[in-house]
Amino acid sequence: MIVEKIIANINERHTDGKIIDRVLMDHHDLTKPHQKVKSESGQIIAISLEHGENLAPGSILYEDEERIVAIDLLPEDVLRIVPNGNIEWGRAAFNIGNMHQAAYIHKDCILVAYDAIMEGIIKKLGIKCERVECKLEGIRANVSQTDAHHHHHHGDHHHE
Repeated sequence: MIVEKIIANINERHTDGKIIDRVLMDHHDLTKPHQKVKSESGQIIAISLEHGENLAPGSILYEDEERIVAIDLLPEDVLRIVPNGNIEWGRAAFNIGNMHQAAYIHKDCILVAYDAIMEGIIKKLGIKCERVECKLEGIRANVSQTDAHHHHHHGDHHHE
């Protein structure tokens, strides 16, 4: 099977009692538009997404009357950063960005892939953090250059 387009997101609709055949990925796998994966049932799927299509947790790759093949995240080694107040949120966000880390925002914390250097920086700033194993998901804080280019519009302004 070759998938070239995401059908929908399983988290945004009813599954109508269909069998869910999950494709387990880590956050790095989600960034690859072209790859071969295997579902839990053993089905091999070639993913070759069109430009601008992105994988996300819950992306439906295939659906028929009986089953849905969808992306699910694997638990990973994660640094959970728990800033207290705007100053700590700003300092944490600045340093995460400075290290070019993908960050996922939650109401009470920021999740990044575990990195010992990042952990040291955050602790040096006096911001609470802990190493945990969990799915690396949430509101994606970073925008890739491809996304930024795709959404950036030049108005009627001039640079001199």
